[in-house]
Amino acid sequence: MRKETKEFIIGYDKDIDYIDDLIKKLEQEEDKILNFFELKNLKEKKKIKIWTNREEYQTHLEEYVPKYYDWMNADTFDGNINLLSIEECRKTKAHSDITLEEFLENIIHEFVHSCQQEINPDSKNVEWFWEALATNLGNPFDHTIDFQFNEEQLINDFNSVPNNYEIVFTIGKYLLENYSHKEIMQYIKEPEILRQDAKKIFNEVKLQNNNSNV
Repeated sequence: MRKETKEFIIGYDKDIDYIDDLIKKLEQEEDKILNFFELKNLKEKKKIKIWTNREEYQTHLEEYVPKYYDWMNADTFDGNINLLSIEECRKTKAHSDITLEEFLENIIHEFVHSCQQEINPDSKNVEWFWEALATNLGNPFDHTIDFQFNEEQLINDFNSVPNNYEIVFTIGKYLLENYSHKEIMQYIKEPEILRQDAKKIFNEVKLQNNNSNV
């Protein structure tokens, strides 16, 4: 089965009663995300695959990640947007109580990744930045964390960092509030510059968080 919109081709192998909600969410958010990345549209329609078998999705993921984690439920590794169905998400410990709105925000998170891939797909050692943008633009959330982390681990092994998404959400929020859009776009277009500036950015955010907790 499939549905097609202006920017997307959505494929799924079982009836999904929230497919219209998913399309509505995409259509509500797509122009805002495209505009952020200074894109008029995608080069070609983006394929979205909704996986209704968690074991098959895990097998797909293991082609791209060194280790599978229970919380992994969406990706763009193969150039498409892959999304574990909400029913399968709820079978995991990490997402057992996921709401429909949270589920729908996940696809916007992945759409942010797709737009960034259109500009420069190089994410080596800057996965933290990709997730910083995707959490802020796609599925922002309120949180409180002890803002301590190993910088080398965040750069080299993002998935193994405790509270990784909370940490990079905080970093992304700082970047969006304190850096110009031109500077952020330069990091998107030229990730080598970001690799050079990463620790400077981390120190700025740590300093701000330390000052705010005094």
